[in-house]
This record gives sequence, C-alpha cells and structure tokens, in this order.
Amino acid sequence: MKTVGGIYDGKLIKPLEPLHMPANVRVIITFLDVPRPALRRTRIEDVAGCLAYRGAPKSLADMEQAIKKGVQEHRS
Repeated sequence: MKTVGGIYDGKLIKPLEPLHMPANVRVIITFLDVPRPALRRTRIEDVAGCLAYRGAPKSLADMEQAIKKGVQEHRS
C-alpha cells in the first residue's frame, strides 16, 4: 500500500508528489478534515528586493536554459 498526500481544490485531487503505478491499480481516496494553517500577510516591501536586477537584459533563450538547469539540479 502506498500513501500520498494531496490537495483537493473542489474539482480535482492534486498529489503532492508524482505517482508511478501500473495500470488497473485499485485506488482508495480518503478525505481528511485537516485545517490548513493561515497564511500570514505579505507586504510588497518584504519581497520587492528580489526584483532588483542590474546587468544586461536576459534573452528568452537564457531564461529557458536557466529553467532547464534548475530542473536538472532539482531531479538529481
């Protein structure tokens, strides 16, 4: 038996991790009434610092390459 957490948005269950199961596997879904923690309010001043960038503008190809690199690093 495998247990995987997920989020139900009212229409679809979104697993929190990928599932790799063979075809024709019996699935049992149990809904747990677990309160989610309240999100604290975020001020623009708390996050705007990450927007500052000095340097030559990045091209779309540069951004796509950075995304690929990040995905590869995340997978390894």
